[in-house]
Amino acid sequence: MNCNPFTLGHLHLVEYAAAKVVKLYIFVVEEDKSEFPFADRIELVRQGVKNFSNVEVLPSGKFIISQQTFSGYFNKASLQDVAVDSSEDVEIFAKEIAPTLGITIRFAGEEPKDNVTRQYNENMKKILPRYGIEFCEIPRKELDDEPISASTVRAALKNGDFDKVKRFVPDTTFNYLLKHHAELKLHSTARVDIKLATTTGDFLLLSISDENAEMWKPTAWQQKGDIGYQIESYAGKLEFITKSTVEGQVILSLLGLDVRTPEDYSKRIPYWIDYTKLIVNGQKIFNTVTPAWHDKPYRYNINAKADEEIKIQIEWLPHNK
Repeated sequence: MNCNPFTLGHLHLVEYAAAKVVKLYIFVVEEDKSEFPFADRIELVRQGVKNFSNVEVLPSGKFIISQQTFSGYFNKASLQDVAVDSSEDVEIFAKEIAPTLGITIRFAGEEPKDNVTRQYNENMKKILPRYGIEFCEIPRKELDDEPISASTVRAALKNGDFDKVKRFVPDTTFNYLLKHHAELKLHSTARVDIKLATTTGDFLLLSISDENAEMWKPTAWQQKGDIGYQIESYAGKLEFITKSTVEGQVILSLLGLDVRTPEDYSKRIPYWIDYTKLIVNGQKIFNTVTPAWHDKPYRYNINAKADEEIKIQIEWLPHNK
């Protein structure tokens, strides 16, 4: 696997293969010729498959899909209409690597788009049985009638289709992408405002599920007669418990980040968030896509009793354009 980056499609292949064998080796292409560096790619694979007890993740080294054994793999774009010879790579695996590790079956995902990888699969299908090694081609996992692939994820990142990115990768990969792609983080960060329409008492945040969430009590609210919290999170789901020390109305607002244009700070950039679920004290308020951004928030009012705990559960996705 190249895993550039690791997707739900790769995870599907691992689930299928791991269920068929006692021990599964995953070889991650070590050549640093991909958009995501090898050190990150192999770590994403390890994080993505950590719940499989019979899976071991290894670097491919210099003899499995490397510049030395299969250089064409790294020039796919220019070789789509060319016959590519990957026999040396497959022969080395069959003669040297498989016997050393006791490998009797090799798995690969079907390749519906890329002709270079498709030819590699065809070579494995022809060569491996000569050495007593079974070859198993696994059908690709699809979502919305589209095969889940790393190339699709990269294109979605480039085109700003962040909803697709979220749906095509596991949480471990998505969290990595958030740290390395500023625009993705902006489109994935929900802002939740919760405030009590009085300053005669206090409004407490007792617990919150996302340890990385940023939160603060805006002093500007107090000047207007309110007290509460602004919370920003890119976790995709959030659960928190609040409590008011006095009776009053609690206003919950779901919105996007407050981002201004560099040219005119008075103008906001509409970073939409697709909220998909809101539950208040066990009552489902909505569970359908509810878009919101800073200037068009979704608001819900709660009549709070003194010292009564309020449990809020929220889920969201990057906005689907």
